[in-house]
Amino acid sequence: MSIYEDVAIGIVIPDKDGAARELFEDLLKDVPALTSRVVMGIRTGEHAYVEAALAEEVLHEIVAENLHALLSTLAGTLDSLDAPHKAGRLKAELGIPMASLLHAYRLAGLTLWDEMVARAEGTAASEALLHVSSEVWGILDVFSTVAADSYREVVDERARREVQARSVTLLSLLEGTSASHESVSLVRSLGLPDHGNYVVVSAELSGSGQDPLPAVAARLREFGIGSSWASASAEHIGLIGCSSVGDVELARSIVASCATSRIGMSRPFGLIRQASEAAAQARISRECVPPTGVGLQVYGVAPVDTLIAAQPVYAAELRDEVFGSLMTATDCHVLLETLEVWFRVDGSTAEASRVLHCHRNTVGYRLGRIAQLTGRSTAKPAHAAELFAALRALRLTFSPTGAPTTTYTAVDSA
Repeated sequence: MSIYEDVAIGIVIPDKDGAARELFEDLLKDVPALTSRVVMGIRTGEHAYVEAALAEEVLHEIVAENLHALLSTLAGTLDSLDAPHKAGRLKAELGIPMASLLHAYRLAGLTLWDEMVARAEGTAASEALLHVSSEVWGILDVFSTVAADSYREVVDERARREVQARSVTLLSLLEGTSASHESVSLVRSLGLPDHGNYVVVSAELSGSGQDPLPAVAARLREFGIGSSWASASAEHIGLIGCSSVGDVELARSIVASCATSRIGMSRPFGLIRQASEAAAQARISRECVPPTGVGLQVYGVAPVDTLIAAQPVYAAELRDEVFGSLMTATDCHVLLETLEVWFRVDGSTAEASRVLHCHRNTVGYRLGRIAQLTGRSTAKPAHAAELFAALRALRLTFSPTGAPTTTYTAVDSA
């Protein structure tokens, strides 16, 4: 059953205009002749070429059903929108433009009106027709609107199916489940070049479902860079096809500028069979952005962070082993901040004191406290390496409540 069946149209011809009703009932007897006139107008008009997809008998049937429904509605003997609903769906399924659909309704409306005026001339129906003219055109408008809505339903459903099919194709490539001999045709079906430089992007989806890379596909397309995207589980993942190394750099810049969550990008690769490995790289890189961070991290830029993100269980063990006692200290936050700044300024106590707005002796005292609590001194390279790795593990696996959101744009120059 159509969703429009048994739905009240909401336009009623006043009872006092009985002469108009008689006119509509009389026209019902001539639906076949009226149908032929409308069909001829459709076939000979400017939209004739697009209507060619419709067989003659099918077009006759659609026009006849709608004319009969229109006149029956005007006569008060029918209250159904099934005819325009069917017309809209059929024309959408055949790929006939909506403009042609609406043109047919305008033509049918004009044909009916001209016939009504001609038959009413010189009779009591003439004045009655004038009284109900707004209702007549109102019902015609309802029919064309319903047909257009049904048309859009089909188009939207087709678009949803196409998006779903593209998502399945993309995920089969990125998960490595597609047959190797099909990879080239699958890439082409996604609108991407079958050879070139590819990168995979993995973006974290928030609980709200907000797009983590708003308008990224359109932005890339502006520069002639194709991409295909799909959402699965807690990520939004994409495959970008670039024709040159320069396009790879441009794609990275565009992705970084669109980021609203944690984003990871793989190294470039030239063979589509490497897509599943690249997807793993992109996911690891995404985890290299701290939990409160926003921005892009490219695989290979931060090797220590990559190792930590790839082995989260061992990273947590390292963090707890090195910082176990320090984490319970009342000055934990200050000590960790000092250590982070000290590494950032390449171990310069003087520069660290400037950044932290404290005396250099204070920096030295805090580093001493760290050595006391962890058993590891920044003065010893091996100990410093463990402290650095543990600090990165802490930042990537633990976010203190109220920690500020940080923005990352780590782009590999390779």
